[in-house]
Amino acid sequence: MAPAGKTLVEYISPQPGKWVELQKGLRAFTGPGYILAAATRPWVTVNSGIFGGGIGRKRYFLNRQVDKMYSSDCPADEMAAYLASQFESYSSASGVDWAALMTAARVNDACWVKVSHQDYLAHLIITAGVNNACSAGVTPYCVPAPNITKPGTINIMAFLSHSLTPGALVNAVQTVTEAKTQTLRDLDVTCPVTGAFASGTNTDATLIASADSIPCEYAGPGTLIGYMLARGVRAALTRAVKAYLEAGSY
Repeated sequence: MAPAGKTLVEYISPQPGKWVELQKGLRAFTGPGYILAAATRPWVTVNSGIFGGGIGRKRYFLNRQVDKMYSSDCPADEMAAYLASQFESYSSASGVDWAALMTAARVNDACWVKVSHQDYLAHLIITAGVNNACSAGVTPYCVPAPNITKPGTINIMAFLSHSLTPGALVNAVQTVTEAKTQTLRDLDVTCPVTGAFASGTNTDATLIASADSIPCEYAGPGTLIGYMLARGVRAALTRAVKAYLEAGSY
């Protein structure tokens, strides 16, 4: 486990439309209605988002802002059409290189964080809104209305300088989720339906990408990688949720 004093957490303030170099071979920027991170070569990725989900190798990572009343019969197809219309680097052949999330939260309010420990780096970019906060196992399940897909509300993108095995990627999702839930509890975010402390929202998405290097087999909260991820989630999510609440939601 990493001693707290040796792990540095820094906030990043990107300028819209200008690339930020995050790590070797990875940069990102905020465009009109989206955040895009691009790698020079595919990174091993786990993604629960609407497009490019599962475990695979990806080069392009997008968090797209949509209207809060967004609806689509097939959001994955709609996202593919959006990517094709907006990005020259996207095509039907290269679409497998893309992983994309969707949110109604303002991407300009995203919080960007860098966590470093010796030669280990983690960058996290988080957008957040909590109007549909829920408590897992307490909040009643929702039956989706026809033709309506609610966009994700807390979207977490994390980029790691060291590789993770498939099992460690799953472990990392667990760690990120635990940190997210505890952060919401610290902020007294509750489910509007039941009043219980929120564990997340009913449409969250998580994306974790790791560069090629010596693979780490574990990413639980007691490992260095897990500790860095959790620190980054706590820092970025706290700031993102506070910005959302201060704005009076959207």
